[in-house]
Amino acid sequence: METQALLVVKEITNGLRVAETKEEIIKGLTIIRALFIPDNLKSYHSPILHGYECTMLSSISQVVTSQFAKRIYEQLIAKFSLEFITEVTTDVFNSLMIPIFLEGPLRDSFIALLNTVTDSEKKNFGFYKCVSVLEKFISRNILVQLLKNESTSYGQTHSQIVDIDAEILLGYLSSFSEKVANKLQHENSDKFLPQNYIPTLGLAIIDTLHWAHDLVATGQDVSLLFVSSLVGKLCLTGFSDALLDTIVPHLSIRVRADYIWCRVCERVFAGVPDRNLEAVVVPLLKKLSWFGLVDKFLGDCVVHNTGVQVLVCTKLLLYRSFPKPKQLLQNIIGYLTTFHTRRHLFVEVVFRLLTVWGDKSSMKHISAEQHLYITRALVVCIGALKEQEKNTLRSDLLQNLMHGVQAHLESSDPNTRTLGMTVAKLLTQTVDSTGPQLEYDLDLNNPAVKDLLSYRELPEDPGPTLDEESLMSQTGEISKKNEQLLPESNEKQKAEEINDDSELDSDDDLEPYDMSNDKKVMSTAPPKYVRECMEGLICSSDNPDKTELCLQHAESLIRQKTTDLEEIAVEFAKILLHLENTHNFDNFLLNRFSALVALTVHCPQKVSEYLSTQFYERNYNTRQRMDILEVLANAAQELSQPEKQSHEKKPSPGIASNSGPSGWREVVQKRIESNTRRFAQGRTKPEPVATLNKFTQVAGQFFYPLMAKADKAQAYLDLLGSDSILLFRLLYTLAIILHSAINLLCAMQMGQALLEFTWPLRFHSDSSVRQAVLIATISVLLAVPAHFLMTDLQADMTETTAWLEGVIDHDPDTECQKWAAQALLLLREQIRKEFENSSN
Repeated sequence: METQALLVVKEITNGLRVAETKEEIIKGLTIIRALFIPDNLKSYHSPILHGYECTMLSSISQVVTSQFAKRIYEQLIAKFSLEFITEVTTDVFNSLMIPIFLEGPLRDSFIALLNTVTDSEKKNFGFYKCVSVLEKFISRNILVQLLKNESTSYGQTHSQIVDIDAEILLGYLSSFSEKVANKLQHENSDKFLPQNYIPTLGLAIIDTLHWAHDLVATGQDVSLLFVSSLVGKLCLTGFSDALLDTIVPHLSIRVRADYIWCRVCERVFAGVPDRNLEAVVVPLLKKLSWFGLVDKFLGDCVVHNTGVQVLVCTKLLLYRSFPKPKQLLQNIIGYLTTFHTRRHLFVEVVFRLLTVWGDKSSMKHISAEQHLYITRALVVCIGALKEQEKNTLRSDLLQNLMHGVQAHLESSDPNTRTLGMTVAKLLTQTVDSTGPQLEYDLDLNNPAVKDLLSYRELPEDPGPTLDEESLMSQTGEISKKNEQLLPESNEKQKAEEINDDSELDSDDDLEPYDMSNDKKVMSTAPPKYVRECMEGLICSSDNPDKTELCLQHAESLIRQKTTDLEEIAVEFAKILLHLENTHNFDNFLLNRFSALVALTVHCPQKVSEYLSTQFYERNYNTRQRMDILEVLANAAQELSQPEKQSHEKKPSPGIASNSGPSGWREVVQKRIESNTRRFAQGRTKPEPVATLNKFTQVAGQFFYPLMAKADKAQAYLDLLGSDSILLFRLLYTLAIILHSAINLLCAMQMGQALLEFTWPLRFHSDSSVRQAVLIATISVLLAVPAHFLMTDLQADMTETTAWLEGVIDHDPDTECQKWAAQALLLLREQIRKEFENSSN
C-alpha cells in the first residue's frame, strides 16, 4: 500500500511541477484535496486514481496523509509566486489552494508554513502568502481541529510523546509568537502577538477538553497527552499567566458540578512531563481561588506521583519563597488536608516545617524573606490541625517548638524574635488551650504580627467569581442563581428603637469640662541644683513624685554647666545608669537617656571613660549595656556638631523695638528697600563663624576603650559567642563614633583600627553582625581620606573589594547584599576620585 501511495504522490508532484495551464493546475489541486479530505474522495474520478477500489483509495489516502503530506505541502508552497496566482486567478487559489492547507493534515500544513516563514531569506511574494495563510490558520476552530487530530493519534497507553513531528509541533505552537515576530518584526500581525495568540490557543484547548469530556461520558477512550504536553510547554516558555487566566476560570466551574471534568483536568495538569511540572503547578496554585479546587484539578496525584509530592510538600514550602504567598500556601496546606489519603503528608509537612523553622543553622544560612515564608507556612499548618491531631501530636509539637523558640529569642534581629513569639503563642493556644500558656509582651498592632495572624484560618469557599458567573450564563449549561438578600428593615427598626431608648437616659446634652491642659499637681517643688537632683534620684523609694521631677529636670540642670559638674559627673552617671523604673514613670527611658547624653557631652573625658569601662564589667544586663553604647554614640554625634549661634541683636531692656528713635528709622528703611531696584545683591547671610570641634580631643577616648576587651570571653559577657546582639550594637556604635570624627586627623588611625577589628568578623554566622561589619566598612570609607585608602591601606582595600564582591554573590541575607553593594559602589567612587585628583 505504501508503494501504491508513493506512486500516486510522485505522479501528483510531477504533474504540479510541469503544469503550465490553468486546467492542469486546477486538476492537480483537486486531486490533492480529494486525497487530503476523504469526504471528497468517493465523488471524485481521475486517471491517476483510476483502477483503484474505494477501500484501497481510502487506504491510499490515509498513507498519503500520514506519510507524504509534508512533501506535498512543500511542493505547493514552492508554487507560491506572482506568476502562479496570475495563472490560476485569486478565486481559484482561495477556493482550492487555501482549503488544502486549512482542511488537510493540519500538523504538516502548520509545520510547512512556519518553516517557510522562518527559513525564508527574502520576503518575496511567496513569503507573504504563507503569512496570509498562517493568519487564517490561527483561529479557534482550526486550532481545535488540530488538537483533536493530535489527541486521536495517541492511545491511552503512551506515557510520553515519541513522535518527532509531534515534538516539533509542540515546539512550534509554544514558540509561534517569537518565531514569527523575529522574522516579521514591525510587519507582524496582531493575531500573532502573544496577548492575542495565547488566549486564542487557550480557548481552543477548552473546546478540545469539551470534546474529550463528551467522549468519556459516552464510554469512549481519548488521549489528552498532547494537550497536557502543550500546556506544560506553554507554561515553561513563560505564558502561564496568559494561558491559565483563559482556561482556569472556565474549568473551575466545570469541576464543581461534574466528576468527569475532574478526571479530565487531572489528566491535563497532573499529567504534564516532569520537566514542565513546576512551571504548571506553581501558577495553577496561585490562580485557583480556593484550596478545594486544587483537589479537583490535581486529584490524588500527590500521593502516587513522586514528582508532584516532592514539589508540593518540600520544594514549594522549604526551598522557594514568593512575595505574596498567602493564597499559594493556603492552597497547598488546604489541599493536603482535604482528603484522608493525603492527611499523613500534611503531618509530615508540619513537623518538617517546625524542624527547619527552629533550626539555628537554617536560620543563619537562609535569607530573612525565606524564613518569613517558612513561618507563614507553619502558621497555616497550625490553623489546619484537627482535634485528634492536636491530642496525639501535642507533646511532639511542643517539644520541637521549645527548641525553635529558644533559637528565635536568642537572635539579635527583633523581627526574628517577633516571629518566634508569635508562632509560640499560636501553637500553644492551638494544641493546648487549657494548659499553661507562653506569655510574651507581644504587640498585636505590629504589622508583622497582624500579617502572621491573617494566615491562621483557612478560607471558606468563595463560590464562583463575577467572571465565572458571566461564563456560566454564556454557556447555558449552569443556570445563574439569584442571590436573595436578607431584609434589613427589621434590623434597622430595632436599632433605631434601641437608639431612641438610649437617648432618653443619655447625658449628651451636658458639656464636658476641657481637661486637655490640666497638669499633674506635684506635692514637691522641682530641683534647682544638680546635687539636689542627685539626692532626689537616690531616694527614689521614699518620694516617687520628687524622683519623677528630678528625672524630668535632670537634663536641663546638667546643660546649665555648673562649676561643680566635673566633680560629680561620674557619680551622677552611675546613679542614672542603675536607675530603674519601679514606679512606672512616663517617659522614663527618654528622660534618663537624655540626661546621660547631656552628662557625657558636658563632661566627655570622665563620663566616656566610666561608661566604656562599665560596658565590660559584671552585674549589668543586656539593656544597660545597650544604653551605654547608645549614649556614647549620641554624645559623639552631638560633640562633633557645631553649636548654633544667634546673629540677631537683642533689644535693650525696657526699650520697645518699634518705639523710640530707632523705630521710625527701621520703618523708613523698609520703605526705601521695597521701592529700590537692585541689579546685584551682596551676601544675604552672615559668614559662618569657625568654631572648635569639641570631639577632637576626646574622639580616641570614645573609640579605643570600647574595643579593648571585645575578644575576651567572660561568664557574664561573651561578645564573640552568645551575646551577638551586643556585638552588633558595639560595631554600629564604633561606626557612628568614627563617622563623627570625620575630617579629624585621628580619623585615619581610627579607620585603620576599625578595619583590623572587623576583619575576623566578616564571616560571622549571625547576619546582623555581618550587616554591622558592612556598616563599619562604609563608615571607614566615608571618614578616612581617599589618598590614605590608596596608599597606606591599599592592600586592605584590595581584600575588601574581593570580600564585598563575595558577599554580593554568595551571602544568603539580602540586607547584607544591599549593604555590600553600597559599600562597593562607594569604594569604587573613592578610587575614581583619587585617580582624577592625582592626574590633575
